[in-house]
Amino acid sequence: MGPLVLRVENALLKKHLRRQASRLGLEFGEFRDEKLESPKMYVTELEQPELLKELTDWKEKWPECYVAISVSEPDKELWIAAETAGADLVANRGALPRLIHERLKLLLDGKALVKKKVLQKAKPVINKGEGLIGRLPDSSEDPIAVFKWKESVCAVRDICPHAGFSLADGEFDSDSGVVTCPEHGSRFHVCTGERIRGPADYPLKKYRAFQDGEEILVEIEQTE
Repeated sequence: MGPLVLRVENALLKKHLRRQASRLGLEFGEFRDEKLESPKMYVTELEQPELLKELTDWKEKWPECYVAISVSEPDKELWIAAETAGADLVANRGALPRLIHERLKLLLDGKALVKKKVLQKAKPVINKGEGLIGRLPDSSEDPIAVFKWKESVCAVRDICPHAGFSLADGEFDSDSGVVTCPEHGSRFHVCTGERIRGPADYPLKKYRAFQDGEEILVEIEQTE
């Protein structure tokens, strides 16, 4: 089993996490990026500076590493932003140690923690050229909108982080690949999820998508 990595500043949380690992004969190592080799679990806090950007890079480098984040603020969109960046588990500080204990037991049993991906069909939208080409309003995750931009097929969470309006109903700019929320004007790039302009504070979760003949397929996490 690969190393378990801890990057936590809160002393009490760190103590509880180490205790939960010790109960199973395991141990968390401290975060040392330059020494890591195929980590199996990474536990950190959302309060860490620049964490969301770092998580995206981390998941690209180690996609099979289970990432868990402690959050102190009960902000749904902030939690979703953490999941968008690559977190497999987002939980409040009090609940996290117990949840980590459960995940560590699964690891000892040889079970994979990172969910497998499955393909779901999007409902096509009649639209010649670039722009919205499909929707998954009843996806097992959140609603998803699929756009075509230049040669790319891109899928993003179809909920504006600011006030929850559907971005599929917004105006799409074929020159920039940016969609504008129809209600308050937040702007996002449909292929990267990047927030271009507020009032939204967070980027959109993006999904891998492609066309197979007449079908539009989107890759999402498999449900339990």
